Amino acid sequence: MSAVATPISPARFAEALRDLSLSSLHLKVLELRTSIAQLDYSNEELRPYALGEATPISTTDSSTDQQQQQQPDPDCVEAIRENEEVIVRMQGRIGLVRAEVQRRGISWTEFQSKEEADADAARASVVNGVNGSGHHDNDASASAPAAADEAAPEQHAAWRDGTFQTGVIRGGQVVSGAGNSVSGSGSGSGPGHNGGSLSDEELRRRIEAQLRLSTNGVNGDDHEDNEEDGGLHL
Repeated sequence: MSAVATPISPARFAEALRDLSLSSLHLKVLELRTSIAQLDYSNEELRPYALGEATPISTTDSSTDQQQQQQPDPDCVEAIRENEEVIVRMQGRIGLVRAEVQRRGISWTEFQSKEEADADAARASVVNGVNGSGHHDNDASASAPAAADEAAPEQHAAWRDGTFQTGVIRGGQVVSGAGNSVSGSGSGSGPGHNGGSLSDEELRRRIEAQLRLSTNGVNGDDHEDNEEDGGLHL
């Protein structure tokens, strides 16, 4: 097969590629891959005979001939060897075409075969999967303390002990929205004061007392003093 003609050397092949257009380089790569595929197919057909696993069709039925035919066929062995040498040489030429394409500043991606593209994609997915997994683990570890810090803030103690409460005024009376008492003066003491809170009855008495003072003509300054001494802070 390959002994009929001397193949062109890699140096001369690379030099010849410089004069080819981009479309001609595409055709050359396609031609080389087609030849490689044909040689691979031929080798697969010859391999059973080269290994002695298959026997060619014979016109004789003698057991001696059958035993001889089950031996490895040397012609098939030699043919496979020559085909493999040609395949290696053609793969080298594809490498020279790739070098020429990249020398012109063109990406080799558009010259890739489907098998090459799939192999590159598989390698990229494996690399990205490993890096992405590590990055995800780091993010999860870093976000755990942040999630704990972002938990709902604890309620202030002033709301729990009754210092701060909410309420509304209805018909001249203060109605607590969180219990039976509303906030009194923070520093008050005496009857009706329980933890800074006033009962409804104490609150009503204080409001009535202030209303009576206002009705009796208490001036603004005295009224302001009374509010400072025993005023309500809602």
